[in-house]
Amino acid sequence: MDNYIKIIESFKNLKILVIGDLMLDVFLYGDVERISPEAPVPVVKVSNMLHVPGGAANVSSNLKSLGVDVTLCGVVGDDETGKKFRNIISSQKINAFFLNDGRRTSIKTRVIASNQQVVRYDVEDNKKLSGKHIKEIESFLKNRIKEFKAIIISDYGKGVVTKKLIEMVSKLANENKIPLTVDPKIENFKFYKGVTCITPNTKEASEGSGVNIKDNVTLLKAAKKIMNRLNPETLLITRGSKGMAFFDSVGNVVKVPALAKEVFDVTGAGDTVISVFTAAIAAGANYIDAMKLSNLAGSIVVGKMGTATVTPNELADKLNLMAEMER
Repeated sequence: MDNYIKIIESFKNLKILVIGDLMLDVFLYGDVERISPEAPVPVVKVSNMLHVPGGAANVSSNLKSLGVDVTLCGVVGDDETGKKFRNIISSQKINAFFLNDGRRTSIKTRVIASNQQVVRYDVEDNKKLSGKHIKEIESFLKNRIKEFKAIIISDYGKGVVTKKLIEMVSKLANENKIPLTVDPKIENFKFYKGVTCITPNTKEASEGSGVNIKDNVTLLKAAKKIMNRLNPETLLITRGSKGMAFFDSVGNVVKVPALAKEVFDVTGAGDTVISVFTAAIAAGANYIDAMKLSNLAGSIVVGKMGTATVTPNELADKLNLMAEMER
């Protein structure tokens, strides 16, 4: 366990860049006491409201929680939601390079009653990022890239991550020998070529490969197709209650079981996984240790409600608890 503790302690020495779709996550918490007389739907009496950064911003929040010096890059609208979003990012002391291309800021609102999500409604503008704004990101990246130990592209399918953006970031990352990891969306799956790692969940890996993953045989078949088509250095498929499966370009396959005992909410769990995995390899960990540490982090975050993060202390405590159980 000592090597994992050293990796965790190294997070505070890292600078990582996150690029992707930004949004504000709103959680309305309350109780259901009656059914509406207007329609057969529950009436939720809201008792608490929480605003947290979502999408790629949740990745940056996870990295910040780990102690990483993180910079966030994406589009934020000049509206009230955007102002609130900017204020939250500023309060978290996350560095930012925000663009405004005229769109409204994406917002996802979840209504939760008695620990169950009743409904979610989204307000968003998914137009593709223009070549002009991609050039702005390219200029920023060229000036700053040597500062970063890794780059994460967090694709939520809201238009910021395009083929041109991926190609530009991948080229600069490869030229500067900086790890580039991608949390994918199916719309852009075929564009993630030659990156360090892609981290799809089972559904995304199934759609991206054209293979319906339902057992170990189809899992291996899907992974092989993704590796052949996109030629990433590694592939990490998150499998929910079945754990994770890791594949590399030389044919190694490693599977680990899920560690979570209780799952309250999987919202943002993929963000936690790619954050910890990327931070670990940026800190010098090998891919297998990085996967195991990210699996551990995922088991912690799904035990929390809402868009959650993990801390170094939580990771260390869980590692110590596991070590005691093995004695």
